[in-house]
Amino acid sequence: MPHIKVIRPAKKQIIIRENQTNSFAYFIIQGAARSYYLQNGVEVNTWFAFENEVVGSLRNYNDLPSRETVELLEDSVLIAFNMVGIKPLMLAHLEVSSFVNPVIGDYAAYLEDRLYYTHLRSAHDRFTTIMSQRPEIFNRVSLTHIASFIGVSRETLSRLRAR
Repeated sequence: MPHIKVIRPAKKQIIIRENQTNSFAYFIIQGAARSYYLQNGVEVNTWFAFENEVVGSLRNYNDLPSRETVELLEDSVLIAFNMVGIKPLMLAHLEVSSFVNPVIGDYAAYLEDRLYYTHLRSAHDRFTTIMSQRPEIFNRVSLTHIASFIGVSRETLSRLRAR
């Protein structure tokens, strides 16, 4: 328990910064987050997370600086896990490892799917996938962020939505 705490950060708070290390991973009890990196000064959104999802950086887990920034899109309630404190517990207690390892595996599978959809699917396919799998995104995330996530302009997103 000393490595876990409930926090209530406000909308627009950054919980992980690009090019910095962070000791924490977060479970969203209430709220929403987005991840992005800067490319030539432009934000490129890479994922969105909502209730009952974990946010963090696998690079931070390995004591490396994050490549992405994670910003809250809504006032949120999060469970913050201090991974620096939990890592030694994973080695000593199988039940802790049994909790953390599946979360890391799920995140890795998500990243693999994201690479597939980003590089091998059309913008229309990416849009329809979001519509079918994560329709709540359109109620909770700005169209500018969604367009960036799909890899299209906001105008193209409007045309896709009109179809």
